[in-house]
Amino acid sequence: MSLRSQILALIAIPFIALAGIGSFKALSDWDRYQSAQSSRAQTSESVALMKVIHFLQVERGLSAVYLSSGNQSGAADLNSTRAEVDGAAQNVPQTAASTLKNLEQLAALRDSVTAQTLTPGQMGARYSAMIASLLRDTSAQLLQMKNAEVVQYSAGLVSLAYAKEAAGQQRAAGASGFGEGSFNSNIYRWFTGTAAVEKQLLDIAGLAFDGLMPELGIRGGLEATGLPGIRAEVLDAGPGNPAPGYTSQNWFDRATRWVSSLRDVENTVTGAMIALTVEEASNARQALILTLAAVAVSLVLSGTIGLRLIMAFTRQFGALQADLDRLSRREFDFEPAYLQSNTEAGKLSRAMEQTRAALAEAEDKLASIEASRIADRGAVVGKLEENLARLSNRDLECTIVEVFPEEYDQLRQSFNTTVATLKETITQVISATSSIHNGATEISTASDDLSNRTESQAATLEETAAALEQLTSSVKSSAEGARDVEHTMQEAREEAEGSSEVVRNAVTAMNEIEQSSAKISQIISVIDDIAFQTNLLALNAGVEAARAGEAGKGFAVVASEVRALAQRSADAATEIKTLIGDSSKHVKQGVDLVGETGEALTSIVGRVNTVSELVSNIAEGAAEQSTGLSEINTGVSQLDQVTQQNAAMVEEATAAGHMLHTDAGKLAEVVAQFKIAGLAAPAARSPSADTAPAGPSAHGEDIEFDSAIPMPAKAANAGWDDF
Repeated sequence: MSLRSQILALIAIPFIALAGIGSFKALSDWDRYQSAQSSRAQTSESVALMKVIHFLQVERGLSAVYLSSGNQSGAADLNSTRAEVDGAAQNVPQTAASTLKNLEQLAALRDSVTAQTLTPGQMGARYSAMIASLLRDTSAQLLQMKNAEVVQYSAGLVSLAYAKEAAGQQRAAGASGFGEGSFNSNIYRWFTGTAAVEKQLLDIAGLAFDGLMPELGIRGGLEATGLPGIRAEVLDAGPGNPAPGYTSQNWFDRATRWVSSLRDVENTVTGAMIALTVEEASNARQALILTLAAVAVSLVLSGTIGLRLIMAFTRQFGALQADLDRLSRREFDFEPAYLQSNTEAGKLSRAMEQTRAALAEAEDKLASIEASRIADRGAVVGKLEENLARLSNRDLECTIVEVFPEEYDQLRQSFNTTVATLKETITQVISATSSIHNGATEISTASDDLSNRTESQAATLEETAAALEQLTSSVKSSAEGARDVEHTMQEAREEAEGSSEVVRNAVTAMNEIEQSSAKISQIISVIDDIAFQTNLLALNAGVEAARAGEAGKGFAVVASEVRALAQRSADAATEIKTLIGDSSKHVKQGVDLVGETGEALTSIVGRVNTVSELVSNIAEGAAEQSTGLSEINTGVSQLDQVTQQNAAMVEEATAAGHMLHTDAGKLAEVVAQFKIAGLAAPAARSPSADTAPAGPSAHGEDIEFDSAIPMPAKAANAGWDDF
């Protein structure tokens, strides 16, 4: 970050912080002002609603007097109070108009009271419901304020309003009771209950107002009306008994004075609340104005000081930067700005003046030194150009023997070392050229022979792979046939085992039939015994009938018939027993035959299992042979592929050998052009002298080499039989 940016940040950060803090304070004061204005408006709305509630309470009491007197008193006062309720409702601000929806049923209720179609209790309940709804909405609005002192006023005012409502309900209950001459149980409970609620709410209101308005004296108004004594008399009289000697109007007037006293206290409290909210709004407005003014003045001062500082910095350091730019361009014929100033810019200017003088002196010295260096550099460059020209003409006898200035002598030594190294390298290349040429020829011959052998080997492997493929297919077919036979034997074994199971089931069924026959035989034996016993009983009955004489003749006939029936039953049982015996013999013979059949099938299943195991072994052996041949076939195929790849690589090596042979000849021609004292370069061969082919020949053909190049004896005689 530049110094200018840092200074700007140093000015901007406090400026922004001041603006932020000022904005926060201004927003806080604005919120306080808005809250005070809202509290003022809500208090005004609540006062208007409480006025409506007060007149509704009066209307409820007058309606009770009207209903209790049977339209004999209070009609004019009731109509006047209704007009006051309507006027108070019209004065409610529009923002609180939604609360007045609770009075939508008021017109119908008034008509019912005028027509006297309601009892005092019904009337009081409906008026009380409306008033309670208005009180609930008004209380909620009062307790939503943000100022703590206003909320304390609101809490006491809400308790006071509910206490006044309880007093109003007691006024209506008393008017009904005194008007009827006695307090029934409902009116009595209403009267006494509202008195207790009123006392508790007044205590709560007193706690809220003691610290704010201790001079209110709420209890004093109650004693002045004489209501405590009347309440005590009603409590002593009890429900259903004659009421104390007060008229309904007398009670209503006393209760109204008490309600009016509470209304006066209510007005005093609301006046104090309005004054408090007005004061709070005024204080908040003043605080907001002071905050805005302080923030504006602070921002203007900070901005002015910051702009002056930035302008001074820009002007002074801009001049210093211009002087430094002239120094960077080696312009020394100027005098720095602010040289006589006592500021920081003046100190920097004086230091710059010293630097300018020193740089001007150093520039003069450098100019003289540079002229001397240019002369020496010209001599050195000329000598280097001469010897580099000789080196470019392939003359390696271009060593520099002249002495260079000391600072350039290392350059001369490096040049001489480079020439000596190059001379040694070229000498070694010339010596190795012949060996490279002979080696390339030998490699070409060997590569051609290897190519022929590799091609033959690849053909043999290809034929072997084809034969193995046919053998593998044959063995695989045999293995599949063996597996088919194995499956067939398996099915035969399963069918034999199934037949054996059927035979076993048949044997079991025969045994069950045999057991059933035995049970039937037992049952027939029991029937035979029963027939024998019946025969004996019939015989005894006949004897007894004979003894009875004439009286037993009928019984003797019955006994004779029973004896005949028993004899027939015994004969039938004997025949059935004989038939069952024959059937048991036949079943036993069937069981024996089926058992022998089961043993034969078991033997067949054993032999089928043995044959199936043998066939399974044959199938497994054939599968293993097929797998082995497949693996051999895969190996031979891979070997064939590798051999084909080797053949391709041999062809590439042959081509590389021929290319090496050609390049060796070219290398001999190139190195023959260098001039080296005391060394005879090899005779350069023209490209037409060597007739080596440009690439490998086809397999089976001979390759002709340059006859002028001697072939080593080993390379000429060796046949590569050991490859």
